[in-house]
Amino acid sequence: MEALNGMEHTQLIDLLAKLTTDYTKMITDNNMGDDYEKCKLTIKAIQAEIDIRKNTINNGSGEITMTTPSDFS
Repeated sequence: MEALNGMEHTQLIDLLAKLTTDYTKMITDNNMGDDYEKCKLTIKAIQAEIDIRKNTINNGSGEITMTTPSDFS
């Protein structure tokens, strides 16, 4: 999701928190439809973006190293 690239780190965390709340409510309500799947994929995309940024900071060279989490499909 290219839109996530332009978001500030705090915005990503806030969005992740909101979507996690929505996701948990969908599970509690047994609402496993299209919105559930979209929410689940968006959460994974946000987590991947956070990991990419973390790896870039840890790399220290300024290079962006993109890795896909093993559970990201």
